[in-house]
Amino acid sequence: MSWLAYCKERCYRLRLIFGFAALLALVTWLFLQADEVSPEAHYAYMQSLRRVQQADVELNAAVLASYADLLLNYDPLVRHVQEIRNEQPSLLLMPQSLPVVARAQLKLLVDKLMVSQQEKALDVDRFKRSNAILRNSEFYFPLAAEKVLLALPTKGDNAGFEHFVRHILGLARGVQLDAPEHLRQELASLRRENRQIDGPLSLNQLLVHAEVIIDRRPEVDVLVERIMRSSSAALLEEATRVYVEGHEEALRIAGYYRQMLYLVSLMLAGYAIYALVRFERDRRELSLAHENLAERYEAQRRAEGELRLYATVFTNASEGMTITDAASRIVAINPAFTAISGYTASDVVGQTPAILNSGQQGPDFYRHMWGELNTTGHWQGEIWNRKKDGGIFPEWLSISSVRDEQGGVSHYIGVFTDISERKQNEARIHHLAHHDVLTGLPNRLLLEDRVSQAMLKSKRSSKPLGLVFIDLDRFKNINDTLGHEVGDQLLVQAAQRGLSVLRDTDTMSRQGGDEFVVVLPELDHRQDAMHITRKLLAALCQPYLLAGHELTVSGSAGIVLYPDDGQTVSELLRKADAAMYRAKEEGRNTFRFFSSEVSTASLAELLLENDLYGALERNELMMYYQPKVNARTGALLGAEALMRWNHREQGMISPTRFIPLAEENGLINKFGEWAIRNVCAQQRAWLDAGLLVVPVAVNISAQQFAQQDLPRMVAMALDEYGLPPQLLELELTESLLMRNASRATNVLNTLRSMHIHVSIDDFGTGYSSLSYLKQFPVQSLKIDRSFVCEIGEHGEPVKLASAIIAMAHELELSVIAEGVETEAQRDYLSERGCDQFQGYLFGRPLPAEELGKLLASTAAAGAAG
Repeated sequence: MSWLAYCKERCYRLRLIFGFAALLALVTWLFLQADEVSPEAHYAYMQSLRRVQQADVELNAAVLASYADLLLNYDPLVRHVQEIRNEQPSLLLMPQSLPVVARAQLKLLVDKLMVSQQEKALDVDRFKRSNAILRNSEFYFPLAAEKVLLALPTKGDNAGFEHFVRHILGLARGVQLDAPEHLRQELASLRRENRQIDGPLSLNQLLVHAEVIIDRRPEVDVLVERIMRSSSAALLEEATRVYVEGHEEALRIAGYYRQMLYLVSLMLAGYAIYALVRFERDRRELSLAHENLAERYEAQRRAEGELRLYATVFTNASEGMTITDAASRIVAINPAFTAISGYTASDVVGQTPAILNSGQQGPDFYRHMWGELNTTGHWQGEIWNRKKDGGIFPEWLSISSVRDEQGGVSHYIGVFTDISERKQNEARIHHLAHHDVLTGLPNRLLLEDRVSQAMLKSKRSSKPLGLVFIDLDRFKNINDTLGHEVGDQLLVQAAQRGLSVLRDTDTMSRQGGDEFVVVLPELDHRQDAMHITRKLLAALCQPYLLAGHELTVSGSAGIVLYPDDGQTVSELLRKADAAMYRAKEEGRNTFRFFSSEVSTASLAELLLENDLYGALERNELMMYYQPKVNARTGALLGAEALMRWNHREQGMISPTRFIPLAEENGLINKFGEWAIRNVCAQQRAWLDAGLLVVPVAVNISAQQFAQQDLPRMVAMALDEYGLPPQLLELELTESLLMRNASRATNVLNTLRSMHIHVSIDDFGTGYSSLSYLKQFPVQSLKIDRSFVCEIGEHGEPVKLASAIIAMAHELELSVIAEGVETEAQRDYLSERGCDQFQGYLFGRPLPAEELGKLLASTAAAGAAG
């Protein structure tokens, strides 16, 4: 070879080397640039932002609650302010992967946020001090004002002082009846008068508290408005937006570098192939010079063609491939290996596959793998390996041994696929099969497994297992009024609150609807279940801020203990459910331990409810009639129809037992219609017998009023028996009417046009609205027996009963007092103008035959007179 040819060959080889080195350097640089964005850092920072947002929202809610006197202390305000302060250092530790511009924007927003939160904290501190002073004076002032007014001389001119007290009380309740300057003038005027009053209180002490209310109320209002209008919420939202956009930009840049890395790797492989092609060309030139080596050259060419094919498959396969020698030292890997594990050829060549060991498999696993590989020459299975960045991932690995001409192992070939996504899908399916979709809590299937495991632990440790069955009180009202979406949000928050007070070893499960079950394994004492249940109920009772509403929902709970109360999961759940219903019956927002009496009572209620379904068909229902008399003359004016159930085995059953059951199972509508028809039929029978018939009142249930066309049903009953409408009266409770006031007004107007007399029953015990009472076309009010019972043996005055009588007469309504049982009650109510009496003093509820005799005797007495 000439010197010139030698120099050209050397230059050519140097160019190949320099080109390969340049591509390798580019690959290395791209690999460094394509480093993955840390998901842990991103998650931690997002959690910090969310915690600050949550604390800020809860701080505003706590301020409003304190402002509305719903909170008696300021611990929640202090806690939320401290939570925000604790998270501020975390907000300053921004992930390093964020682009420079995003980091600068986020840093500026975080600085502004901290300044805003510091200002807000100062306002909250001022609010606590001012509101505490104001609350003390607002509490003291009404009590002191009442005592001062009673102590002032009755002959003096107290109108100015009373005017001042009313305005101060209005200002204390947020109603500004007069300008603060004018109130201060009145305050100064009263001080100059320097009135002297008898008693321990002085007028000056009262005026000092009035001055505090005048000064502090506007200050507190301004502080609350400033706290609510703080820019912290907007800054938090803006910071979150900037951070999310920056994180997405970082992910996009990293993805771009990974694409470039892949392309350059392909270029590097192509460059290697190009070098092989040049070598092939040189070989061909050499073969032309050595024609006697043609056969060998042809065989070599075929072999190199196959090698290229294998190299192409090896390079472009999506599965990771590893080739090791007989000593398990890695000699080659493909690009997919690098893409999956993060290791490059320079990292692993010469190393054993142990570099990927995650520690998840023990020595026995590898001993079995090598045993099968040496025996059969092949092994495949699932294995967990470690990436270069430390992450552990599952893979499906297939290993085959390659033997030489002598039958010995020369190489091992491993092919693996990353199955992380498949494992995640399996885990997700498994989670959905064993957890509640809404709350993420274990469902009934997983609960049974947890209870079974806890029972086994209880047997081994001889410590009792507690099972708590919790049901939210009146949750259906929230779903019906605010919608299921708000109800779902409440359930999620209730689940989170329950988990927050439980131990790590405890389990909270959602059974469906608003029912939860809590498993308390290995309790030291029986009382531990009671203490934990109290914490759960207290957490559930805290106000919920949902859809702009602050809602308070309580819970009722039943507690059972293993092994005392049952030996199986189903038995424990059934008895805990029965104990929970006992807690609801005894007032709600409480808990009850299971007892044999609870089980017996639940069974009795179930049997009673089952018998109730056939009560009408068996003619077991009957109507009793309690007389109503004229308050002045004692003459019989009417009667109230009261339903009774004469059970075939238990005898007469009180309506307080079977009416609630009928309302729960929907029989109340059927019973109510039967009652109206039965009363109309009885009135018709009395008329046909020639008796002097009086109007009879029938009670209407809430379900019957809401679901049935009441005027149409009443009209059909009157028409069927040819009964004058004046002989049928209807009694409705005020709470029933207030549920849908507009619909109630329409129904009452229709009944009035039919000449049906309507009374409001149990007046004063529910939500009373005088404006609606004036609009409702009713004819009379019934004072609830609870007010009548407050009248003692000597007729002690009951202001509320007197007020109801006076108000009803002003509205041109007649007044009926029910539950009159003593002469003192009769005399007291009669003196205040009550129109009618009903109670044991004038007659107990009578069967229809007995009332018929009373009507006959009344008619006879009238004829004789």
